[in-house]
Amino acid sequence: MTRVMVFVCVLSTTAFAAAAPQRAAPRGGRAATAFKVSQDVKCGAELGRGVKSNRPFCDVVIPDKPLGGIAMVVPRHRGASTLHFDLHNRFTVTPESVQPAQAYARNVATVAVLNPKGEVIGRGAAVSEFRSPADLFDRIVGGALPGGVKAIAPGVATPVDITVPAGVNAITIVGLRLEVTTRLGTQTYETPGRPVAIVSNMRIDYTPIK
Repeated sequence: MTRVMVFVCVLSTTAFAAAAPQRAAPRGGRAATAFKVSQDVKCGAELGRGVKSNRPFCDVVIPDKPLGGIAMVVPRHRGASTLHFDLHNRFTVTPESVQPAQAYARNVATVAVLNPKGEVIGRGAAVSEFRSPADLFDRIVGGALPGGVKAIAPGVATPVDITVPAGVNAITIVGLRLEVTTRLGTQTYETPGRPVAIVSNMRIDYTPIK
């Protein structure tokens, strides 16, 4: 009798385990707990923090020297890692008295992610329009405009994800090109030293070496 009861209990436990929802393994077969996140950023051209988001914002500049840009180190790791950041177009906010048609600007910004050798391992682009402050992601503290904000402000956020190959222990984000369209026409900027966009929320997911 005891053996029968034990056999029934084993069957019940097996059936429950089969019926229970299974957690899908993360892509690549890695355990979710294996990842760590690094947010150690060296911003070559700091803009300040957001009024609402409290995020630090950095200008992305077309470099005038090798690897001149926003730098991040990938801590000791195994396998590939992933760089994440939000890319914003860089707008100059016009006075509220200016009509939206006159204030209109459409920006197309292109940036690149470089390895320590200066080779491109990924690109990102942001396309957005500005007519009024309602088109902005945030305002940046520390300026002379009403409310103590700056005239430069980030447009809506475009999330960018770049796979960093195994063996790469540092990356740099640099500007490549900016195309600006206003009511007066379109201009393209590719001159070294020119800020083309703004980035925020930079982080790297990696698997540490145990």
